[in-house]
Formats: sequence, C-alpha cells, structure tokens
Amino acid sequence: MSDAGRRRAGTIAWVLLVLASMAMIGYGIWRAGWHIWLPVPADQEQVWIGNRFIFAGCALSVTSAVWSGARENRLWVTICVGLPGALVGWATLDNPYDLKRYVAAVVAYPMALGGVAEVIRVRGRRQTD
Repeated sequence: MSDAGRRRAGTIAWVLLVLASMAMIGYGIWRAGWHIWLPVPADQEQVWIGNRFIFAGCALSVTSAVWSGARENRLWVTICVGLPGALVGWATLDNPYDLKRYVAAVVAYPMALGGVAEVIRVRGRRQTD
C-alpha cells in the first residue's frame, strides 16, 4: 500500500474515532437524563450507567485529539476534536445531575465536527502550515 493510501486509511479511522466518541457521549447524555433534584434510586442507576458511557466517549475524544496531534493536523483541529471530551467530561464530573453537560455538548459538538470537516476538506494531506 502506498503512503497516500495509508494516510487515507488513517484519516478514515481517525474520523470514525471522533464520530464514535461523539456518539457515545450523546448516548450517555440521553441515557443519564436531566434532573432538577436528586432522582429516585432507580433513576440514579440510569444516571450512573449514562455517566459511564459519557466517560468512555470522553476518553475516546481525548484519544482522538492525541492522535490528531500525532497525525500533524492543524492545532485548532486537535483542540476542537478534544473539546467534547474535556468540556462534557468536566461538566459531568462537576455535577452528574445538572444541565451543564448538555450545554457543553451543544458548544463542543459543532467545533469537533468543524475539525473533522477540515480534515476531510484537505483530503487527509499533511496540514502543517
């Protein structure tokens, strides 16, 4: 396989990792729900399960940011793909029953998608300036 082919395959794998992290975070947020007061014990179990999905997605997001840096993507792309993991993870750690993780996801998801779009736009070529 040529160098360009390996680069293209790496780009596809990286994009799938970013999208998988966003999907896991989104599913975890949906599963955990939002509560004004401390939920009943049955709902606390659902929040606990949802938080595990959120944290797994955050780990994937941070991994994709590290991989983005190793692939020599532009710095803003690397930061943007790591934002969902950092912001949503922080908001979930701060208060697992709060609305902050929704706001963090609304802020971070478009930025991460913008970073993915930039990598797709340049077709996986080296992006250093």
